[in-house]
Amino acid sequence: MPDSSNAKLKSNAINMFDNTVVGIASTAPAYSLAVSFGSLIVIVGFMSPAVLLINFLPILGIACAFYYMNKYYGPSAGGIYTWVGGGLNPHLGYMAGWAIIAADVLQLISGSIPVGTYTLDLFDPSLANDTLLVSLISAAWFVLVSLIVIRGIEITIKFQWVLLLIEYVALIVFAAIALYHAYALNVPGSSHISWSWFIFHGNFATFASATTIAVFFYWGVDSITNLGEESKDAATNPGWAGIWATVGLLVIFMIVALSIQALLPAKVIAEHQADILNYVATRLVPYPWNDIMILCVMSSTLATLETSLLPTARVTLEMARDKVFPKAFARVHNTWKTPWLGTAIIGLISLIGIFLLNLSSGVGHFLDSALNNAGIMVAYYYGITGIACAWYMRRNLRNWSTIILGFIFPLLSGMYLLIVGAEVLIESGFTSSLPALLSFVIGIPIMIYYAIKEKDWFKRPLKQLPRIDIKKFSEDPIEYQKEIEQMNPKPNV
Repeated sequence: MPDSSNAKLKSNAINMFDNTVVGIASTAPAYSLAVSFGSLIVIVGFMSPAVLLINFLPILGIACAFYYMNKYYGPSAGGIYTWVGGGLNPHLGYMAGWAIIAADVLQLISGSIPVGTYTLDLFDPSLANDTLLVSLISAAWFVLVSLIVIRGIEITIKFQWVLLLIEYVALIVFAAIALYHAYALNVPGSSHISWSWFIFHGNFATFASATTIAVFFYWGVDSITNLGEESKDAATNPGWAGIWATVGLLVIFMIVALSIQALLPAKVIAEHQADILNYVATRLVPYPWNDIMILCVMSSTLATLETSLLPTARVTLEMARDKVFPKAFARVHNTWKTPWLGTAIIGLISLIGIFLLNLSSGVGHFLDSALNNAGIMVAYYYGITGIACAWYMRRNLRNWSTIILGFIFPLLSGMYLLIVGAEVLIESGFTSSLPALLSFVIGIPIMIYYAIKEKDWFKRPLKQLPRIDIKKFSEDPIEYQKEIEQMNPKPNV
């Protein structure tokens, strides 16, 4: 198979709509709702819309950070790794990149297992308890997704469009049917949407635990940041796509959450938290139409597997280009223009994890804790990105929109996520947070090794924007705006 080291990925391959699809699909709305909405109800009851709405704001703040860093620092396959490492601190940037890799591999393993179960549920539910068969089916789906990602960014995006269409249509249709049952038919146990659902009243520890799940709901929008090298209008499209994807996610999450709560009592949702979407489908439509929801969750899960591979392969590609990761990950296919070898290596590691986990007795506990651990890691690298954006933009606060959306909003969002992540880490305890802690511990000696080997990369001066002249800005903002545009270095696209 032809390849070359340090080659470029395919440029101008995807537009803003494609980027937005990747951002929404990366969060896997149906999968997130299926595996974690019940857990959210157990923690906060019918206040789940309040938690989702409140945590939408810091995630939107981080999406704004993505926009400003992508526009003014410059697009990069490394995304957060590049921006934090080059704009704030190389060691923090390296660990942010490592956290992305660790969280995505955790997601690839934990997310692959349900695909096998869902597939068998469609054809013969009695086989869903056969762990070996589930492992084989999960592995087969995972290999297919990996091959699509390796084959090229265009075919990957087309696959995402199909999966997202299935997912959104199914979720909206079932949500509409649920609301019809609650409002028109007044089925037993149903209720009408209440304003109290949008108000949180509880202690901080409870809120922090719920926030970790809410962050998991929105996690994945950052996948867009790693596609800058392959995007059209790369300085702006990925950033805008991240903002639009975040808003789109809020809409679909709120619609589905409100419809489920209107249809079912909190106790029933909690009792069926492991498979709440499938349970809702069986309550609304007869067999075999209820299987559409299984197909919906399957498509969502496949989408998130694909979009977990995409950023991981590109972060490791950029790290390998910087010579702070094994050089094999820097190989790009001459024809397909994808980091094929890095994708294959990550896929192989995940495949081994799928079999080891699925054939062990601790699979249930692992899947339960995977969500919490992924949330902790995401809170770290999202949080540090918000702070990095504020630090990078501090010298270039050209107007009120930049001050608010490029400095204050990302800074507060980043601090919020870091505080909540720390609180959850403390409240969860050592055992439950072990995967997240181990991920960081494993990454530290690797970082130290490369810090010694590649001193120049770790000691290079930070990239900075030119400082704004406040006096000139206040005297003639419009004219000075033109000067700023000429001063600012254009990003390398």
